Amino acid sequence: MRSPLNSFLKCVASLLLIISLFINCTPNSTQSVPLTTIVMMTNLVPDSAVYHFYDSLHSSTGVWPAIKKANEMSGIKDIKIYRFEDKVVMEYSYPEGADLAKMDSLYLSADTSVKIWNQMMSNIQRSLPGVDSTKKWSKMNLIHHYSNGNYLK
Repeated sequence: MRSPLNSFLKCVASLLLIISLFINCTPNSTQSVPLTTIVMMTNLVPDSAVYHFYDSLHSSTGVWPAIKKANEMSGIKDIKIYRFEDKVVMEYSYPEGADLAKMDSLYLSADTSVKIWNQMMSNIQRSLPGVDSTKKWSKMNLIHHYSNGNYLK
């Protein structure tokens, strides 16, 4: 005669085996995908109130949900923004070989609020000196790269 405890333990062991097999057969979602990283720069209107406003909108609690959605839909994997006074540097990464025109289209179509956000940012951003005034962000050129004891650029 089977005891209830033995039946229970066999059931638990079977369940653990099934869970273990499921976990081991599930593709690893953290596999790294090769990324391309771009660094851009812009200036802000030179005003401490603008700096505070810009910083608050780019804080973890200040970014609009529509912007997060647009980043995710477009395929952007990582964004970092740095600011010193009116100088702003943005570093962003996306899957290597991605179609930038398609990414841009997906970003802009993610939500109607994205256009409002972009216009608001455009109103407080200024082109770098010597750059067309309609071009707010300028791509930076990598001139030095040191990694793990090697100079790569």
